Amino acid sequence: MEARYHVLKNINEAYYLALLDISEGTSIKELEEAIKLYEFHEEYETCAGILKAIKEAEHLTLKEIDIIIQDYGIKND
Repeated sequence: MEARYHVLKNINEAYYLALLDISEGTSIKELEEAIKLYEFHEEYETCAGILKAIKEAEHLTLKEIDIIIQDYGIKND
């Protein structure tokens, strides 16, 4: 059970950090390139988190993304 929690934590961390990148102007193309790099290093949990952020960002405004990030507590204003 602990190992599974660790994986979910990595996925969520990658998700929120990718949303932060998007809110700061990183393009989806750049994030897709990052996924390729993480795949090469077999860091599939990180890939999953970034992919989740990309898919959700397609349906969110930047303001909504900022709210999600602030709720997670990683954005400094």
